[in-house]
Amino acid sequence: MVSKARLLTGVAAVGLAVIGASAVGALPAAASSSSVTASPAKGLLTAAQADKLGFAKTAGKPMTSSKTGVSGCAKGAEVAFEDTKGATGLIAEVLVCSSTKGPASVLKNVKAATTSAPLTPPRSLGPTAVEKATDGNTYAIYWQRGKILELVAYDANVPASASSTTTTSVPAPPLTAAQQQILSKAALQQDATVK
Repeated sequence: MVSKARLLTGVAAVGLAVIGASAVGALPAAASSSSVTASPAKGLLTAAQADKLGFAKTAGKPMTSSKTGVSGCAKGAEVAFEDTKGATGLIAEVLVCSSTKGPASVLKNVKAATTSAPLTPPRSLGPTAVEKATDGNTYAIYWQRGKILELVAYDANVPASASSTTTTSVPAPPLTAAQQQILSKAALQQDATVK
């Protein structure tokens, strides 16, 4: 199961709170932004999509919460997947905010965080998209769709179910071309569920 502590070290380090509460059932392959606003889990990457990207194992059931810890963003959802070896993880999150100011504030904090190398998210995610190395081996793409903030993170050589809370000051090694392609494809697939 996805560990709250693990997600805190990778994702919250740049200002995004961890989602964690009740598990939800199966998710549809696509949803509109209005259905995601009502039910954030509908905007997450699906297990079938993650499997096609090489992440066949769901590390934790999709979870939703009405307490995200992000001001102005009362609803959120997350799901995590692992590759078959349990060596790498893929985490998807969605936050639904009461206005466009909530996602913009989180993105401002993300942009202010340092990164070891310039990273470029897919252009089709729009001008708000930011890609960052968030710790020694976690890479994330954040983007905004109106009142919705989306995130997909790739944990290189660390499974999504890891529970370590240790952090490292070692600069993140660059993603390989294949890893970058997986991260970008995951972001684009999740984005398609919200558009």
